[in-house]
Amino acid sequence: MISISDMFYRIAFAGLADGVLNGAIHPEGRFHHDGQPALYASPSPQSAAVAIDIYLRADDPPRVLVALDIRSDRIIDLRDDATTRRLGIDPAWPSCPWADQRARGEPATSWKVSDAVRGSGADGMIYASRSVPSRWHLVLFRWNRGDGAQVRQHGAPVSWKPAQP
Repeated sequence: MISISDMFYRIAFAGLADGVLNGAIHPEGRFHHDGQPALYASPSPQSAAVAIDIYLRADDPPRVLVALDIRSDRIIDLRDDATTRRLGIDPAWPSCPWADQRARGEPATSWKVSDAVRGSGADGMIYASRSVPSRWHLVLFRWNRGDGAQVRQHGAPVSWKPAQP
């Protein structure tokens, strides 16, 4: 496991910004299911934009960028092949199109990854972006309770709009 202590970013609907530290608002996503806790974040505002690009719709309500100070000594880095092998994770699993699998009524292959990392006792994991593999993101499974990761909002949310094509 590795340690992190840095600023991360999350883009949220402005009306839900007060709850950004609560994590994902949907009961399932790429790396969480059945209501499991998950807080997704990115190491830069640009990476945060990449992370949500597939979910953007023209009629979306306003969004904000929220800076988060995140610290943890128990993070799994899935970009490391030795780590994925040790956890029994196929390197292709994190990039499987989870939403398509769910639409067909199948469990998401990416859940095998998050379940393995949760089972290892890690607070969360770093994973490569599907759409821009040179970028990466963080998902936390345990934060702001007990000895889990510590997450604090840094400053007020700022208005965010997607880049125009």
